[in-house]
Amino acid sequence: MTTSPDLEIEELPNLTDPVLIVAWEGWNDAGESASTAAQYLIQQLGARPFATIDPEEFYDFTEARPMARYRNGERFIAWPATEFVHLQSPDGGRDVVVGIGIEPHYRWKRYMSAMSELVDAIGAKLILSLGAVAAGTPHTQPVHVRGSANNSALAERYNMHPSRFEGPSGIVGVFHDHCRRQGVGGVSLWASVPHYLPGITNPVGAQSLLRVVSDMTGLRFDLEPLERGIQRFHVQLEEALQENSELRDYVARLEEASPMPQAEPQPEGELPSADALIADLEDFFRQGGDSNNN
Repeated sequence: MTTSPDLEIEELPNLTDPVLIVAWEGWNDAGESASTAAQYLIQQLGARPFATIDPEEFYDFTEARPMARYRNGERFIAWPATEFVHLQSPDGGRDVVVGIGIEPHYRWKRYMSAMSELVDAIGAKLILSLGAVAAGTPHTQPVHVRGSANNSALAERYNMHPSRFEGPSGIVGVFHDHCRRQGVGGVSLWASVPHYLPGITNPVGAQSLLRVVSDMTGLRFDLEPLERGIQRFHVQLEEALQENSELRDYVARLEEASPMPQAEPQPEGELPSADALIADLEDFFRQGGDSNNN
């Protein structure tokens, strides 16, 4: 059914004018916000994956290890493949396909060929790629989402601008440019999440991305379960701050610096012992917010 040796399509769903939403774990996924958003969509509306990109040529399995799973009385190995799921919109709206995977370690150009074949197979004319960047914004402010379009028509429709970023690129930027060269419209959406929480899943960033996705696609889904998780996240984080005066003071400086998130962390003063602060927060969340567990 496919010409790519890497793309496997089991059964192509019947799709009308679908939009493809993609996210990758890894460098472009600060706070796991992008991958969490994609996984949430799949959990809320998705079904079994209908297509995968075989991982064999693209990953170092000592870095992205296969996982042992146990389900329905059987043990099996789950490999880190890129999977594609057709979302079942509850209101019968526009068809949406979500792709989620891990940023490849090898052969990105070959990986792009498999992605292109998937785009052609489903007939997608619009791609939304999700990402998240660590920024100098405090967790007490709303997460800002910025977008860039890869052609002038999309830029005008969504009031966006082409990206002028110069520097190292992750898989999101590479795919965004690849779509442009293939003549496929693409928008990349980036959530700016606090840079002092890099090792902790940030559901607020995921929520902000999902709201923009809903506005752009008309896709409707229930955010209440995610909002409950956000409430727990904030409670635990505030408890952690009460136990770490250095981080509490640092957040206060960020709040005073600017109401708008910055592309790079720009606090007033030096971040105090970043590795130690991160370790403190990770330990706190691992213990479920109970400081008496030590």
